Amino acid sequence: MTEALQGLITDSIPDHPLLQGRREIGRGESTIVVEADTVGGKERVFKILSSPTDYAYYTAPDRPTGHHFPIVYADHGQAGRSSRGFPFHIVEVERLYPLPGSGDTAEVATKISTAYFDACMMWRNLAQDMGRIALHHLAVTPMGWADTVQESLKALECFSDEYGALPDLIKADNLMMRKDGTLVFSDPVFME
Repeated sequence: MTEALQGLITDSIPDHPLLQGRREIGRGESTIVVEADTVGGKERVFKILSSPTDYAYYTAPDRPTGHHFPIVYADHGQAGRSSRGFPFHIVEVERLYPLPGSGDTAEVATKISTAYFDACMMWRNLAQDMGRIALHHLAVTPMGWADTVQESLKALECFSDEYGALPDLIKADNLMMRKDGTLVFSDPVFME
């Protein structure tokens, strides 16, 4: 199956001095992830973002921050345009890892994704607004997870509302983790 059929961005890595000679390690619908240097023992990546919503999620002054959100080290500016017509932006962030098949972090992520999906199904008659309402359901309903997770869901809801973004807590790689096992909302929003 080709990348286009899988819904992944098909653009090449932009020609930019920061990216030359760097290995691509991942791709999403609107993002290319390239390895970066480890600084002070902290692994980093360059996220090449072609979505204005993703760019805002990583760089807006009022973006969600805290325990379960990615650490952003630098916004390195634009690097050409994507085939979708939006500028590419290079943002340096902490390196995150896929969730394991089991363990505490995977269990919380599965619970979030399942509860979010169930709420989407409950509100599916509202079409595109079902995701926002499903996220609100998670943000206000005590489900037994840590306070930091509940606070993060509320912050994500505020961001989604403010920026007109649609939440997505189901897709693989939208929930990832740090090496220490901390759950991180890595790419939980998309454009309408």
